[in-house]
Amino acid sequence: MRKSLLAVGLVIMLVGVFVVNEGVQVVVPFAELLGLVSHVQTEKLLVSPTLLTVAPSTFSSVLVDLSGGVRVMGSLQVGAGQEVGFYVMDEGNFTLWRAGQPSSVLLAKPIAITYNFTITPKSTGSYYFIFDNSDTTRRVVIFSLSAIENTTVLNPIVDYLGYLLFALGIVLFAIGARTGKRKPKPEVQTKREAPTKTEAKPETAVRCKFCGAQVPKGEKFCLKCGRAQQ
Repeated sequence: MRKSLLAVGLVIMLVGVFVVNEGVQVVVPFAELLGLVSHVQTEKLLVSPTLLTVAPSTFSSVLVDLSGGVRVMGSLQVGAGQEVGFYVMDEGNFTLWRAGQPSSVLLAKPIAITYNFTITPKSTGSYYFIFDNSDTTRRVVIFSLSAIENTTVLNPIVDYLGYLLFALGIVLFAIGARTGKRKPKPEVQTKREAPTKTEAKPETAVRCKFCGAQVPKGEKFCLKCGRAQQ
């Protein structure tokens, strides 16, 4: 148990140091499994509602820098219920298109009156939003464009996860260091028996000269026969 706590505490401390040095992004996948990460969609306005006038038999365009892999949503509305051709292409294909050469488009709507669209460019770069008026009268177009970005929101616990792991590792290591230590055994005092009183030795005695009985030393008469000892 003691060795396990020491090992686990040390590993958790090292993980905490790693997270602090590398940043919390390294633990985001694990935090997502624990429900500590949420994803929020935010809308960033790229082109505010803009009024465009397209002259007869020509086109008008809006140049916008887009990021690859970021979803873009937009809308256009042609005034008086009229129509325009609407195309989206990158800078290189726009040059080819203007020169009358074959070109690729990211989005094509030859007849658009009221149109909402969504595109996701594969690469970052400049893109042209083209309004083509092949009619003999002008067109008035209202155009807007927004980027939809996914924002990752971390639980505050994740922001301090490295420090929390390091602190937890210290606690476990300290518990392991204290666990299993042998406490000194209390000294067992042997019970000493109280010294027994030595039995008093009988006083030195002599035998009665007459009856042979024991006569304590110093006695002048025998305690048995009563005769004088001197």
